[in-house]
Amino acid sequence: MINSHTDPDRRRILKVFASLGITGPLALDLAAQARARSSVEILKNAEAIRGEEFSEDRLEVINTALQRNLDEFQNVRDFELDDLIEPAPIFVSTRHAAPAIAVRGRSKEEATHGQL
Repeated sequence: MINSHTDPDRRRILKVFASLGITGPLALDLAAQARARSSVEILKNAEAIRGEEFSEDRLEVINTALQRNLDEFQNVRDFELDDLIEPAPIFVSTRHAAPAIAVRGRSKEEATHGQL
């Protein structure tokens, strides 16, 4: 039996939308609009579960950083990418790239400057 006093989770919200005939992207958009914001009270509950203790000032800093991350995640979710844009065939992060990557026997500098 489902307890009616518990907060609905994402799965339960999507089931309700599906029962109303709302599915697909519209249901996801509606569920995203109902997202909760972080708060110091939520962080206090989390620290109690973890067995940690933070000062009020530290909780405010954590809350600010967490909310900023949640907002950035939402920006990524809201970003619309045209279907005509193809994915990159290869991705090499410059942070983790090797100093000289050999391309078919050529050094990185030769490959980028077109020298043989």
